[in-house]
Amino acid sequence: MLEIGIHAHPTPHSDALFLLMYKGSILTTTSEENLIFQHQIHDFQPAPSTQAIYCGTWHKQDMFVCLLTSVPKGFKDTPLRELLLAQDEALYSLLSRARQLATWDADHQFCARCGHALHDKHNKEHAKICSNCQRRSYPRISPCVIISIRKGKQILLARGVASSTRFSNIAGFVEAGETLEQAVAREIFEEVGITVKNIRYYSSQPWSFPHQLMAGFFAEYESGEIIPAPEEILEANWFDIDNLPEVSPKASISGQLIYEHVKLIAESL
Repeated sequence: MLEIGIHAHPTPHSDALFLLMYKGSILTTTSEENLIFQHQIHDFQPAPSTQAIYCGTWHKQDMFVCLLTSVPKGFKDTPLRELLLAQDEALYSLLSRARQLATWDADHQFCARCGHALHDKHNKEHAKICSNCQRRSYPRISPCVIISIRKGKQILLARGVASSTRFSNIAGFVEAGETLEQAVAREIFEEVGITVKNIRYYSSQPWSFPHQLMAGFFAEYESGEIIPAPEEILEANWFDIDNLPEVSPKASISGQLIYEHVKLIAESL
């Protein structure tokens, strides 16, 4: 289990573990058909300019993430999305945190207020401080809502324009000044044209593409006919819980919402 802790952040050392990223992928090696994505510093010999960002401790070992500019010999780049959805909850959290911190570090080299260089603040938090105006920058987190909607023995599932054959829940970003519940109602109406009631929170999950925090909800159909939003939703429909299409895997909060909602509906019948 990843422990973030409150102690001072260490600098990279030979006993630490490293996650290596290249663009949007995790760098992996293979041993006896097992995919390895946690490495030691002698495995890849980082260049002096390589930035290592502290993630926390993993089974009592310090864990860092490095964003590399090339793939070292003996490594291959594995898409993060593919790797994430194949992990248990603990490894999912580790990979998500590492990706978000690496993205934040790469995207925050200069101050958004005055344009001067940012410097790491090495203590108990992830923060960068402007050398000129002293403004602090922290890792960005973008709240999103994702909702499973019930209508009798059916749930609403949709397929976005970028999807292949897999169906998922309605989801979207929270707007400035909105509560999560207001975002739920607005996103559902905007994307499929219906209204809902009895909105209740289920769970949350980080989604590091690049820095979302998904807040999952259940809701019940109230009124309206499904009208998919042009350029957003390719297909949306009500599906009987006994006859679902291909849906998101259980490693994702979308899959968790769907399967938990199916279970609750079945128990209520």
